[in-house]
Amino acid sequence: MKNIKRITVLLLLVGVFLLGMSTYAAAPYEIKWYFVGNGQQPDVKLVEAAASKYIQSKGLNATLKLQCYTWGDEYDNRMRMIIASGDPFDICFTASWANLYKVNVAKGAFVDITKLAPKYMPKAWKQLHPSFIGGSAIDGHNYAIPANKELAHQWCVSFNKNYVDKYKFDLSKVKTLEDLEPMLKVVHEKEPGVWAFQNLFNENAVRVLDYDRICDDYVPLALYNNSKDMKVFNFLETKEYKDYLALARKYFQLGYVPADAATTSEFTTDMKAGKVFCKIESGKPYHDEERTAAWGVPIVDVNLTQPVVQTRDCTGSMQAISKSSKNPVMALKFLELFNTDKYLNNLINYGVENKHWVKVGDNIIDYPKGVTAESSGYKPGTCWMFGNQYINYFWKGENTKKWDAFKKFNDSSVSAKSLGFNFDAEPVKNEMAACQTVWVNSVAPLNCGAVDPQTLPDVIAKFKAAGLDKIQAEAQKQLNAWLAQKK
Repeated sequence: MKNIKRITVLLLLVGVFLLGMSTYAAAPYEIKWYFVGNGQQPDVKLVEAAASKYIQSKGLNATLKLQCYTWGDEYDNRMRMIIASGDPFDICFTASWANLYKVNVAKGAFVDITKLAPKYMPKAWKQLHPSFIGGSAIDGHNYAIPANKELAHQWCVSFNKNYVDKYKFDLSKVKTLEDLEPMLKVVHEKEPGVWAFQNLFNENAVRVLDYDRICDDYVPLALYNNSKDMKVFNFLETKEYKDYLALARKYFQLGYVPADAATTSEFTTDMKAGKVFCKIESGKPYHDEERTAAWGVPIVDVNLTQPVVQTRDCTGSMQAISKSSKNPVMALKFLELFNTDKYLNNLINYGVENKHWVKVGDNIIDYPKGVTAESSGYKPGTCWMFGNQYINYFWKGENTKKWDAFKKFNDSSVSAKSLGFNFDAEPVKNEMAACQTVWVNSVAPLNCGAVDPQTLPDVIAKFKAAGLDKIQAEAQKQLNAWLAQKK
């Protein structure tokens, strides 16, 4: 009898254990996703709940946790700390300009998805242009999933149309940064509280020089897009860069640029409030309509450069799987759904239907009655960098022929001579880190005009002390090998 009781108790304990194990195994996996945008939104939990419910209905035993940090320094600084800490997370936004892709690959921060992506997200991977996959590969390996969007880039001036119309400015005369001066003067003198030119240290006009920055955004090494000799140079030493610094300094001293431009990285608040007349943006077809919808103020663009495809354009907007992820396969399966499912894509980009938006036409949405861009509880501003843009809804007023225009835009572009070359920073990672410090402390203030250009020789000397010459030699060596391989 005692033996029977013991066996019964043992079976009960085993049953409880197995039940516990079953419950544990069945617990949904939380997918933690970090990205950059307009900051954490008030209604993010509503979107998380709706997304979690939906992905589970599609067979993924998971929930979604979204964390949006603000543009500029906050995102980069947060991600540096999170990655360095080893804290587990699953997905993060990475690019050639934010949460730097090449730097993090060199650190071993991202999962190699070369074989995993075609297996676990086959539809999303197949829909990408080959240039996105090839251009984002490092030594033949892929570490992130590019957004399916426009391929080329061009730099433009984005104007607040309210002031353009008010003062009857003729934008057809704008061909260069110098051409802005008469308009900046009028706005500065007649619109107290409005910045004529938003030229911040991380969002500045030096970008119109359109160098092919083959190493990193914090290293002043480049090629010309149409380079004939394919020689890597330090663009701080070029005449066009020195001319730019003189103009940036002039605009700053005249009061056209925010006084705290050297320390301010967040730019959307003033744009949304109508406190900025113009700034430099990365343009594309109907970019002004997109910004109008995101900022809630009418925007009109004037292009300053021609469409060009650089390797960095293939790495301009991506999602990477963290090496600290407990379930990389689940993260990839989620991204497969996100990139191919219209409901999920638009839910995460625009929020919950009838609360944050309503349908007013075929694939066209608007704010619900009583809701505006400023009052909406969910407006991360990420539609241009999240997943597959070709399944995004259009905001009312946007041109529904946008995707056709994107194709023509890409077809009209020219390719940089280095397209497909990806610099491996590993041999010079210490020098790269040292140069990043010099850039943040010395070049960024110069670019927005906050510092006298006479200090440029000292800045160049700091870069050399940080090991720039070694990086340049390594970049030229790798580039030469890549060119030889192409022959």
